[in-house]
Amino acid sequence: MRTPKARGKPIEAGRIRGWLDRFDGYRVAVTDVRIKNWLAHFRGQDGDLGARVLDAVIFLKPEDVEEALRKTVDHLPGWHKNKAQRDGKWRFVAFSISAGESGDSMLHRARTALGMTGSRYNDLFIHKAELLQANLGTEDSVVFVDDFAGTGQQACTAWKGDSEEGITGLAELLPGNPKTYLMLVAAGRRAVERIGLETKLKVITRHVLDRSDDIFAVDCEHFSPAEKDSLLAYCKKADRKNPRGYGDCGFVIVLAHRTPNNAIPVLHANHDRWKGLFPRH
Repeated sequence: MRTPKARGKPIEAGRIRGWLDRFDGYRVAVTDVRIKNWLAHFRGQDGDLGARVLDAVIFLKPEDVEEALRKTVDHLPGWHKNKAQRDGKWRFVAFSISAGESGDSMLHRARTALGMTGSRYNDLFIHKAELLQANLGTEDSVVFVDDFAGTGQQACTAWKGDSEEGITGLAELLPGNPKTYLMLVAAGRRAVERIGLETKLKVITRHVLDRSDDIFAVDCEHFSPAEKDSLLAYCKKADRKNPRGYGDCGFVIVLAHRTPNNAIPVLHANHDRWKGLFPRH
């Protein structure tokens, strides 16, 4: 997370302008009025706490997402934009369990960011249903594309499948055992480790969030134990079920196109009791 400003720093026009500039580009416009309404959730002296939480938010603008994808693809062994210089066949696939998930839009973003929108690259980008007929072997590579992994739960389910839910695992679609990668913009360290242990996917990501990025963790030194207790009370108001974010991740990360559910709920919850600054829906 970013280092917040010192305690007691005035919430004045310049500080608000800084937030407006930094959060510009979110799918729901962040305005001066919305910031003030959000801060109003924090009572009395806790307004300083709310302001420092905003200071700490990692916000990835659309251009940051594209840059992350461009930088990340460079770490794929054997990949080259020039077909003659690639090792084996390559396919890029949206990493999603069902249609309409974030992986679908991220595949298009990746294609644009990598400068491969031309028709000559069409064979590189396929749907999950086309994996079997692609006939990929051990010398070939599949790159699944998504935006964020917090705990690794979704990735592991997608890989293994779930017979009760009628989900065919990605592993079943790759009988030739090609090399498999999961290309992400950002991920929690816990997710990277779990995916590596439970699947054959190798996570390639630009940003890794560690324990110090969990705002409630002892490793996070930007907020005192008392401040964390106060923040948790507000998070419980925002989301009784997952007050520390899904999987108890405690992250304060926001992507311009959507806030991960692993982020603390005061940032994104949207209901009668709480109006988040970065609603997910």
